[in-house]
Amino acid sequence: MSGSAHTYPDPAEVAQQHGTPYPPQEQALGETPSIMPDVPICAVFLFLFVCAAAGHMTLFRLNLSRGKKFILSGMMFGFCFTRIMANILRIVWSIYPQSVKVGIAAMVFVYAGIILLFIANLFFTQRIVRSQHPHFGWTKPFSFALPAILVVIIGSILALIVAVIISFYTLNTKTLTAVRDIQIYGETLYAVVSFLPIPIVITSCLMRRHPSIRNKQNIDKFGSGSMRAKVAIVLVSASFLCLGACWRAAVLYLPEYESTNPATPWYFKKACFYVFDFSIEICVTLSWLALRIDKRFFIPNGSKGPYSYGGGFTFAGEPGNEKIALGNRDSMRHLTGSTGSGFGGSRVSWGGSRNSMARESRVSWGGISREDVTMGLGEDGYQVVPYQGFEEDQINGAGSRQHTAADVGVDGAEAEMGWDPKSGRWALRPVSSTIQLARPASNAQLARPASTLSGI
Repeated sequence: MSGSAHTYPDPAEVAQQHGTPYPPQEQALGETPSIMPDVPICAVFLFLFVCAAAGHMTLFRLNLSRGKKFILSGMMFGFCFTRIMANILRIVWSIYPQSVKVGIAAMVFVYAGIILLFIANLFFTQRIVRSQHPHFGWTKPFSFALPAILVVIIGSILALIVAVIISFYTLNTKTLTAVRDIQIYGETLYAVVSFLPIPIVITSCLMRRHPSIRNKQNIDKFGSGSMRAKVAIVLVSASFLCLGACWRAAVLYLPEYESTNPATPWYFKKACFYVFDFSIEICVTLSWLALRIDKRFFIPNGSKGPYSYGGGFTFAGEPGNEKIALGNRDSMRHLTGSTGSGFGGSRVSWGGSRNSMARESRVSWGGISREDVTMGLGEDGYQVVPYQGFEEDQINGAGSRQHTAADVGVDGAEAEMGWDPKSGRWALRPVSSTIQLARPASNAQLARPASTLSGI
């Protein structure tokens, strides 16, 4: 809109007289803050975000002291810190409305913070998919999807912040147009990213109900609470976050209003800013704190591969992977001794070394089971207990065949289980893996005196 046809001054001339950094030439969501009503409103949000930050950091340190690393609690603390700074800067900006530098800092913190909530919700989404579809969820395409999205997000947010700062130091029309295009791109990306958990989780839940998947693959349970509660948390959070992101993107597609124009459209008003920005964010942040996402979405540190979240095993000897929340019965059931199997009376002993045949093994051995594996289908949904002996030479491609559980006569007796992430199956091996085991004696050797035989 041209200023020559109106009584208000030309924003470019006002900016020229002011000097660098130039005041904005267009109106934006939230307007320039004033003492009333911005200071009281920002003070309330400041208090709420301080409480949320203290709560998330308390849980993060408490879990850390118990050997549980829930990094997302630290991420939530970082998000709350950006909102604390944004509200402080808006209070300062309302007291010094002519300070463009304070306004720039406030806008940067507003832009940079919200993306942390989107990323956290994407991590929750990934864990739900990997839990409902353990084999698909750990495939390379799906595993690379989230890091690729993070790279795009980080690059976009950096470009957006740089563009916003540049807009305060130039009066060039082409540059300002390019800056606005970058802002539209950035806010549109925010809207898309915030929306992604909704179709992904819904599709995952629908596919899970298909008989070919439901009857062959068990859910890799993780954290506390039901899967329905986890799905509800992600979907409701994504809906509110997407609402705010879509609002911020939509106002950029509407006609521009010059900053010196006394008429401000309703969608730029402060009420819309506080409702669709800080109100939604504090509701999501406090709800995650109250619902204890640190318990519901916790997975063992270093989880990698199908059924590594909770439905399979927490491997012995790995610090930080202890199942603290397990009941006494579940945590001790397979820890010592052996358990009988309904198939042929074979027995399996759990725990032990992670080395195989006195050499390094790629397979993770031993651990504590959370599931009843004495009968029926295995945790991968295909193999039947007891599992067959595992031949490591098929994995490492060794020239000579290596000893296996079957070689030394171990048919479940004194054997321990390991998860092979490449084949996606469980396997058995002898418990005494730190010593060199001899092969079973041949028929010729059996004819010799017992003193000359090398026993096992």
